[in-house]
Amino acid sequence: MYPITIQLIVMLFVVHFALSRQVEYKKTQSDPGFSVKERSNSKEEGHYVPKLGVRLQKTPASFLSVGPFDSVTLECEAEGNPSPTIYWLKNGRRIHQGTWEESELSQDINTNEMVTRGVSRTRSRLYLDCVSPKDEGIFSCIAENPYQRVSGETDLKLSEEERETRNAVCVAKKSFGTPARIHMWTRTRIETQGNDIQLFCRASGNPQPQINWIRGDDESKIIKDSEKYKILENGDLVIRNLSWGDLGGYTCMAKNVNGAAKTFTFVYPAMPEEK
Repeated sequence: MYPITIQLIVMLFVVHFALSRQVEYKKTQSDPGFSVKERSNSKEEGHYVPKLGVRLQKTPASFLSVGPFDSVTLECEAEGNPSPTIYWLKNGRRIHQGTWEESELSQDINTNEMVTRGVSRTRSRLYLDCVSPKDEGIFSCIAENPYQRVSGETDLKLSEEERETRNAVCVAKKSFGTPARIHMWTRTRIETQGNDIQLFCRASGNPQPQINWIRGDDESKIIKDSEKYKILENGDLVIRNLSWGDLGGYTCMAKNVNGAAKTFTFVYPAMPEEK
């Protein structure tokens, strides 16, 4: 079960957008993360328009001390328009977490930013197993889209504690492979009805995990490729011609012989602006 029910999420989003469509924003009003602009094809004075760019919502601590051969997970979340992707650097060099590292959108996706309506939140995790001296360094969370690139840094140091027994356990576990883990996914996505969207779900593991998507959290409602849906090779889900009926939760499940993981994405189809 998820800590926040789908019903509560729906209520919060509906209230937010109902208010945003009724309130007139003046050009001089300051609203962090959003901008207001006039459009010549509208009778209203102003519109609530998502600002193009990226903001970091969550980053790891700036300094972490980890015991030898412990495991640690670094987590980062970004909000932006269009959807930001997230990747990690160690001492300035990119860390490759899975087979699919390309962040470009599918060619099937409508990338016309003039009709993009709302923000999207992306979350990423970096899993560090059996930390050893070679893992010390500066880890950077990089969130970007075509309009902006932002970052946060964490200095990871090893404590002086000795744990030779833990070292032996780590070596033994790695010899059997690694469990499925989802290292980047879309948490929320708001988009104008009629557009196509791409929900991220990038996973890693040894052997390479199998990805499945379901509606809500009912594992019997498995999503298959169709005119409406397409699951890309990298695990992402494309939803075509977004409609109000697509409102709600989508669960991505990754699984291999060593373990399973799942993440939850909430989709809100916004009403198109009146011409």
